[in-house]
Amino acid sequence: MNKIELLSPAGSLANLKAAIASGADAVYLGMNKFNAREFATNFNEEYFKEAIKLCKSNNVKLFLTANTLIKNSEINEFFQQISFAYENGIDSVIIQEPSFIDIIKKSFPNLKVHISTQAGVMNSEHANLLNSADRIVIARELNKSNIESIRKNYKKELEIFIHGALCVCISGSCLFSSFVGGRSGNRGKCSQPCRRKYNNCFHLSTKELCLIDKIPELIKIGINSLKIEGRMRTPYYVATTTSIYKKAIQDYYNNTFNITSEIKDKLATAFSREFTQGCYSGEFVFNKKQAHGESNITKQTYEVKTKSIKLETRKSNLQLPKLIAKQVNKRLLVRVYNKQDAISASNAGADIIYYDLFAKDFQETRKLIAVPLYAVTPRIMFDSDIPIIQKIKEINPDGLLAGNLGILNFNLKIPMHLDYNCNCFNDFDVSYFESKNAFPIISPELSIKEQTEFKNKSFSVFVHGKIRLMTLAHQLPEGVITDEKGFKFKINNIHNGCELLNEKELGLFNKIRPLLKSGINNIFIDTETNKEISIGDIVKIYRQILDGKTIDVSKLKNNYVLGWSERGVF
Repeated sequence: MNKIELLSPAGSLANLKAAIASGADAVYLGMNKFNAREFATNFNEEYFKEAIKLCKSNNVKLFLTANTLIKNSEINEFFQQISFAYENGIDSVIIQEPSFIDIIKKSFPNLKVHISTQAGVMNSEHANLLNSADRIVIARELNKSNIESIRKNYKKELEIFIHGALCVCISGSCLFSSFVGGRSGNRGKCSQPCRRKYNNCFHLSTKELCLIDKIPELIKIGINSLKIEGRMRTPYYVATTTSIYKKAIQDYYNNTFNITSEIKDKLATAFSREFTQGCYSGEFVFNKKQAHGESNITKQTYEVKTKSIKLETRKSNLQLPKLIAKQVNKRLLVRVYNKQDAISASNAGADIIYYDLFAKDFQETRKLIAVPLYAVTPRIMFDSDIPIIQKIKEINPDGLLAGNLGILNFNLKIPMHLDYNCNCFNDFDVSYFESKNAFPIISPELSIKEQTEFKNKSFSVFVHGKIRLMTLAHQLPEGVITDEKGFKFKINNIHNGCELLNEKELGLFNKIRPLLKSGINNIFIDTETNKEISIGDIVKIYRQILDGKTIDVSKLKNNYVLGWSERGVF
């Protein structure tokens, strides 16, 4: 049996040395762009070459994080960075976007591809959809039973976070930071609005993950790699966590495993917001107190030896698929939350209506409208939710609006639309989803201008409704929370968790004309609204705009936000 891998963070050269000196089997680091911790020091080309020497001299693997969403304008630079790292000796690349797997496999022979936790893989079907990758870093929202099920049904490598900061939102589904400040967590620039006060307390601030007690369980389950979070922390943090976890792993294999309170106290000296086992054990993970805890021990240095090494000569051969310009017919897509709104939307000109799969009156509603009724499936789906598939077959909807990519692996033979949390961000993503017979709502983090520049316009654009800023795998009290500046956000409970919505609605109205002019013909309305005007009137307005008419909305537009439509995200 191969021993489990310990994977440590390296946000700088000093941290890399601390990880190697403390016993890491592998390290992960980012270069200056396209990684989920762009505010870490990271590595330019010169320091990257030094990192390769240090790792190869000490038999430590090096993984490049390139796990952010990539705009069309960044594609060439993104793959050039991977090409540089590949030719200089990286062992693996960590990515978020599934559309890049085959490109990397064809362009960089023998380079292993790891799917980032940013992809939000939380069930076996999603994992197997990405089976051409070599490893999956599973979502942090999984309990022990969920993990065991994925391990049983997925045959390639699995990696799990065991220590460090937790995101309250499901990874890859957070729009909060970019919405309130333009800095996208999905692009490595999170401003951490979850760490602020809401309703005069730290309503969304999580404790620090610590699974050191669970090392024996994780090894027995069959996890391949244990990952420590912390590329923005100190060398002392990296050295302390790496050395303690390394010894615990060695103690397990030596049959001397014993985690004492002194060991946990030592971990807390490196950084602590209080420890939790998080979703793994179903613990309550929120820290209601101010979230400080960085150690002030910063002056230690960690030296490692280098030796003269000869790297394998590798030459990349970048092969980007040819993009084909494409348009689809005009359609107005409307999500509703009750039977009456479905009828109103149908009468006002909707072409397709999305309605909750679990609605008791789904079939009755279907008989009362004149357009196709698609079932909305949950964003949070674990292996224990597989009976949902039987539910889909029972009601036999006209199609699905899927919030979890695992649905695609069931080959259900009905039209498949994808919710905007699926992060379709560039032309390659559109083509990838098209190859899976799926039609996405494009990421709302892209500006209108960026959306118009797509070649393949086989997608819809979110133009109206309350924005789902976070999806959480926790139950919180429903209601409105207010930040220190007075901005309001709404919490709804949903299947397997809850969601945080902006209280004010997105309302683009006539601003969507450039989209229509560019050939983007599908627009999406979410009727989770404040009901200042009727659902029928909202749908009617967008129906007329979609059909080329100019509508006077001057009395309405001050009640709405423009989201990312003009500025996009950094």
